Amino acid sequence: MKITYLIISILTGICFLTSCESNFIRFEDEGTYVTDTTSPIDLVSFQTAIVPIIQNNCASCHFAGTNPDLESPGMYDVIINHSYINLGDPENSGLLILPDPGHADDYLTGTEHTLIITWIEQGALNN
Repeated sequence: MKITYLIISILTGICFLTSCESNFIRFEDEGTYVTDTTSPIDLVSFQTAIVPIIQNNCASCHFAGTNPDLESPGMYDVIINHSYINLGDPENSGLLILPDPGHADDYLTGTEHTLIITWIEQGALNN
């Protein structure tokens, strides 16, 4: 009796497994994998990229003796130590929005704005 149940169970399992039909959806790009062949992200240099932007667009009003002083050699320290950089939300960094939102956009081109955002996203290094 046990052998009969065993044989019936095995035959039922075989019938069940062989009677299943599967339909697969195939996509045109199936089996292709994208390989990242781009070069590593270039770091934006504070000294060669950001300082010229600030000197050309900001230092005429924010010169030595003003607050913030964006003309003196200690410009980086002023920017970092007075919380003008928001690493968590670069778009809302004081460097770009103070004293009122859009202040920097009155003076910066889109490329310059993007370069400053990229520098902040990369950690606002003094490089």
